[in-house]
Amino acid sequence: MKRLLFLVLLFTSLGISADSKKSVTINNLGVTVTGEYKVEAYKGAKHMFSFDCRPYISCEIFTTTKDDPSYKLSDGRVYASDDLKPLAINNIEEVVGYNTNFYDGTIRFFVVKTTPSATTGSATMYTINTETGAAAVNAKEWDWFRYGMTKPKANDSCFNIVYC
Repeated sequence: MKRLLFLVLLFTSLGISADSKKSVTINNLGVTVTGEYKVEAYKGAKHMFSFDCRPYISCEIFTTTKDDPSYKLSDGRVYASDDLKPLAINNIEEVVGYNTNFYDGTIRFFVVKTTPSATTGSATMYTINTETGAAAVNAKEWDWFRYGMTKPKANDSCFNIVYC
């Protein structure tokens, strides 16, 4: 009886500790989501896009169907949005444009990264074409210089020797 209980506990703990990877195929892309921190997109065997939040101290990945989603940030974290959904395989939706002359379906991932003090960070929209795998990046960054900015060196803005 003890052995049976031990085996049940062992298999249960293995299932809990393993990464929960889930995949879906959207048009020509195979999209895999690992937990709430990593997304990958492949066209066949070719890698087209990926983002992993694990190397960052504060990082969130969302999915959206909007070009310019509305959201509110506080201390570098999204605290309110009707347009952003948490990263999950069920939340990834293809957005198809209105021009019927060509295919322009995309999926979108919105990533917010910041430092622990939220003085530096970025909000980045990744738009991936589901037919070709092409990716577009649109980022907004912020930086707060608590003690001001350093004075530029004398020739820092010198791009052309003729004008220096």
